[in-house]
Amino acid sequence: MTSIAKSPVLQLASCALALFLASCTSPAAPSSPAANVDVLAYLLGDSSLWPRSGSHGQNQIVDLARREVCWTKYGNPRRFECWRWDDTYVYHAVDHALDGDSNESYRFTDGRWLPRYLPAGATAASPWTLDVSRNDIVWFDASCQIVPARSYLFPYRLRAWIEPRVDAGPDLGRRDALLFEYQPYDPAAPQPGESERFSFGLGAGWYKWERAGFVDMFNRVGGLAVGMNRGVWCA
Repeated sequence: MTSIAKSPVLQLASCALALFLASCTSPAAPSSPAANVDVLAYLLGDSSLWPRSGSHGQNQIVDLARREVCWTKYGNPRRFECWRWDDTYVYHAVDHALDGDSNESYRFTDGRWLPRYLPAGATAASPWTLDVSRNDIVWFDASCQIVPARSYLFPYRLRAWIEPRVDAGPDLGRRDALLFEYQPYDPAAPQPGESERFSFGLGAGWYKWERAGFVDMFNRVGGLAVGMNRGVWCA
């Protein structure tokens, strides 16, 4: 595991994660640039703040034994997105929440998504970055058969940083936020694909997603605690 000095920001991140596990409300104090930040303090929202609503219903499901966080979307247990982590990275595990409720899904062969420990000094002007150039996308149809025409080399670039005291809405309030951008690209194309931006509040978890001017919010506490149909997850 990465060695981190016992600084106020580490204590804060550890506190936020510990309070989440105890189903308590975690504080949302600003981060200090003194040390690295465990991104789980942002990814795993306090259970008292879930489920949520807004643009649509969304629920957070955490499995610590699997080192996994999933989000069910649109009030549908078959539509979910899951990420997993180890001591080095957070990985994109599956997206089973595609438009049209087709029961199709995809996964990545590399899947590195975020560093487990983000430099606390990372800002929008000087973010953490990673080019995942040797990744393939693997596409599954509704019967879990791989679709060769939609499975191919799929590189992407990543950026992540911390912004202090972001307004996450009336229910979540102002708190430090982890902002994360993902941009797929075709090495042979002149222009990369559209970027997606994910926003996570300290102690609150995922509350906003943006792409090409579209903003998807799920920052109002309350709604249906929809579970996850893990049986439809392809290999």
